[in-house]
Amino acid sequence: MLESIGTFIRRSVRVLRVSYRPKADEFWLIAKVTGLGMALIGAVGFLITILFTYINQA
Repeated sequence: MLESIGTFIRRSVRVLRVSYRPKADEFWLIAKVTGLGMALIGAVGFLITILFTYINQA
């Protein structure tokens, strides 16, 4: 158990050393793409809901 925790900590530190903080323009690009994806998934869910509501009324 303690050995696996130590291994996890060593791997986590290694990942944190390799990672970097994104620049402002890179952050905004990621935020825009993520927001667009969320909106697209929401729109698809909304259209499916409308479709099934229409089918159940018919």
